[in-house]
Amino acid sequence: MLWHKLIGLAILSLVLTQLGSVQSDVPPSVCRNNFSSVAGKCLLANISSNNWFEADRHCRSLGAGLLSLKNQTQLQQVENWLREKAPWVGDFWTSGNTLGGQKGSYYWQSTGELARYLPWLPNQPQTANGDCLMLLANNYNSNGLLDYGLAIRNCTYIFSPHICEQKQQKYNSRICLKPGSYEDAQVLV
Repeated sequence: MLWHKLIGLAILSLVLTQLGSVQSDVPPSVCRNNFSSVAGKCLLANISSNNWFEADRHCRSLGAGLLSLKNQTQLQQVENWLREKAPWVGDFWTSGNTLGGQKGSYYWQSTGELARYLPWLPNQPQTANGDCLMLLANNYNSNGLLDYGLAIRNCTYIFSPHICEQKQQKYNSRICLKPGSYEDAQVLV
């Protein structure tokens, strides 16, 4: 009869330990705070005007970098997002620059990668204009701005809004049950 009680106690212990951590049905978060999930990354548009160095410093203070672009699809998704978030802002700093390198070779500061996709605006690039890449709207319509492209600007003397980017973070939400308490925790995967 004692062994029946021991088996029952063991089963009860197993059940109670399984209640200690229960997987949540809430989808995992991918972007922190005010960042939006766009084109496989987390973006934040800041419409305060800064030079390129101040914009880069601001993004880094948020654990991010300035915007980089990989392809046309990504640019179109960013354009669509900008039409909602900042429809009347026509220029944004990106992380692209030739700082520390030779003129004509652009790198994305935020990733360290050579900028292979450079959707230049008409009459660009004009390397005499500076060393930093700005995303500029080329056309306006009644709904806001359309057709963004890159232009070269002076990093120090031009003041403009900017877009910060972060890598998407994957979190696993768990509900922790303790006697007399309830806690929800997000664990970085």
